[in-house]
Amino acid sequence: MPNETIISQLDILRESYLQQQKMAAALLASLKTITNVQSKTQKALADYSLQNTGADVTRAQEVFAQLRLKEETIDPLLPDLRREIKSLAALTGALKDAAVALRSEPADVVRLDKAIAQLQTAKQQDILDLLPELREELEVAQRALGDEFGQRLRTALAEQGISIGGRAPKFEIERFELEANFAARFVTLRYGKDIVVPRAPITVDAATKAYLSASKAITGRNQDGQAWIAQFYDAYKMAQYRRNSSTRVNIVDCYIELVMIRQGRAFASEPSKRTFTDYSRAQFIYDFYEFANQQRLGHNGQVVKAHVAGKSQTDSPTKSMWVVEGDTPYDGRYIADVEFVKE
Repeated sequence: MPNETIISQLDILRESYLQQQKMAAALLASLKTITNVQSKTQKALADYSLQNTGADVTRAQEVFAQLRLKEETIDPLLPDLRREIKSLAALTGALKDAAVALRSEPADVVRLDKAIAQLQTAKQQDILDLLPELREELEVAQRALGDEFGQRLRTALAEQGISIGGRAPKFEIERFELEANFAARFVTLRYGKDIVVPRAPITVDAATKAYLSASKAITGRNQDGQAWIAQFYDAYKMAQYRRNSSTRVNIVDCYIELVMIRQGRAFASEPSKRTFTDYSRAQFIYDFYEFANQQRLGHNGQVVKAHVAGKSQTDSPTKSMWVVEGDTPYDGRYIADVEFVKE
């Protein structure tokens, strides 16, 4: 049910600032009129003087010539007036949009979010005082949409035997996190903490397709674990050599080398986007956990030992990776370095 109290406040504020906008526009028009009248009067005096008629307008011409209203008074004022009128127009428009959004059933979160973003730039205290209530209304509206969206998404995934946890705006689908942005009308899908689908329409069908596609691409591949660990060992040794590292090598450096090792002959002979074989960060993280951690596969009598990242390393995706180790996207660890050690 619409919040009539806050809608009434929005309407009152909008009417007040509309009046200010009208007064500023009237003053601007009046100043322009004065400038035009002065120019026309000076021209009329000049034309009259050229006709050599009875009245002597010389003194009048001198006075008008000395009146520097336009240069000294009007022109300096016009830019400020124009800015004020533009600012008030944006402010009254945002107040109107906020009221219209709140009158909708359900509340129009897209329109309300945009209105709040505009009102946040205001300097007027009465507007700033109203913002906390508007944000609360937006949160309530998004929560209601989230509950509805979440229920429909649960039903759609349940039909395919897939369970979903969490609640709006963040849902857990196995090892994936689905974050819904109702104001911007899109969802983002992550494997653990790595984005795999930056934007998809905020519909149940689009969200379901995004998850199924990403799940197939990451967890649904048929990989030869022993071949992978052999390639990873080669990548580890290459990263160790290139960066003159000790036995501990950064996991991201190993990933970069592994991507290059996995390229085919076509890429070697003609490096291009067309010939490049993609191996996403999320795919690597999944493979690393499955083969190096879960199955503990070895190469040449050695297995991988992972080293947990320090706090300073967790802030940078170039220094560590969040490796999902459980059944949810939040069950895992930041890994910074790896090394091969004897079994």
